Amino acid sequence: MIQIKHIMLYFGVFLLIPVLLYGQVDELHEETFKSPRTAVICSAIFPGIGQLYNGKWVKASVLGGLEVYTLYRTYSFHQDYQETADKNYQINRNKHSWYSAGIYLYAMLDAYVDAHLTRFPEGNLVYDPVNKGIFFAFVMEF
Repeated sequence: MIQIKHIMLYFGVFLLIPVLLYGQVDELHEETFKSPRTAVICSAIFPGIGQLYNGKWVKASVLGGLEVYTLYRTYSFHQDYQETADKNYQINRNKHSWYSAGIYLYAMLDAYVDAHLTRFPEGNLVYDPVNKGIFFAFVMEF
């Protein structure tokens, strides 16, 4: 029975020492938090604006570009369908309309999640896809 207490004590100390040494050293400032509501409203205006609000420039340009492309293709297929009344143009028009709606909804959801993650501290928990494991890393920043 004493050995189990010692094992639990050592295990508890082993788990608590990294937390006590690292803990929440970085203070999170309220002005760095992003409002999820504002991010969704920005993204509802046009996909990518919510990502710009969150500071994700690459994601914003990709989502904005995809939305412009799908809207252009929808318009192009609609014009071709009006001229020829070919069923394939109608199918492609409808398909690209659904793609556009999907990108629109994804952009709003992504902006909402990114805004919530601004409150999540960036720690030293690292995922290694090669070894498929989670481990702690020691990071030094100057």
